[in-house]
Amino acid sequence: MPPRYRVLSLDLHDTIVWDTRALVEAQYEVRWNALAQGLRMANGSPVSSEELGRARGTLYSELRNEGRPIESVPVATQVDRIRQLLGATYVAPIEEVVQGYDQAGLKEHPPMFNPEAQALVGFLNEVGFPVVVITDTSRSGSAWKSFLEGAGGMRLVDVVASTDVGACKPDPRIFLEAVRRAGVPASEVLHVGDRWLWDVEGARGSGLGAALYSGLWSRSWDPINPGENPSVDDSSVPRLDHLSKVRDLLGLS
Repeated sequence: MPPRYRVLSLDLHDTIVWDTRALVEAQYEVRWNALAQGLRMANGSPVSSEELGRARGTLYSELRNEGRPIESVPVATQVDRIRQLLGATYVAPIEEVVQGYDQAGLKEHPPMFNPEAQALVGFLNEVGFPVVVITDTSRSGSAWKSFLEGAGGMRLVDVVASTDVGACKPDPRIFLEAVRRAGVPASEVLHVGDRWLWDVEGARGSGLGAALYSGLWSRSWDPINPGENPSVDDSSVPRLDHLSKVRDLLGLS
């Protein structure tokens, strides 16, 4: 008999949606342009792409030296640190500049939805089974929730983003924040994602159930984090090549 889960947690990238390198680059071009438009240099001149690029590179270098990925830094902190590095000022309320940077690119160059995820979440929405999303991202959870519910037609309890929590998977803090928002014990949440370390070990180390999803591994474009079959042999972890099989794990087949 499968465990009695009351909430499903889904990874975002390469589970619910997937990108190409071209899409990611196009999204970031829109984001950086939006940020530049919200700032002015100390002499009143617009922020050039060269100046913004140098500030961005400095920020990333500083974070690498600190051992912190950009995905663990709150969006408002990302924006203000770049402003400081530029010696620039805001030309609009900071909340507007941050929101513009946070949301930019998703509408213009949206990632592609996994139809398996849309079908699964649609079914769970129909039967009233709660779904939460956990993601490592440089955007806020609210930006992703708005996108997933709008463009994707999904109803979600919440999207728990690493930028909001200040920690990336497999850190227990991001999983336990999702549990807190779901309002059930960790043992009653099943997390499904495409990475063994981040999703399976992260979830199990936080007291959640876990399953490994491989359906989008062939779409992986990131040479740093390729989708690949882990060498770990653990028969207690379900391995799914299609998200329809999640219904069996939830006892909803």
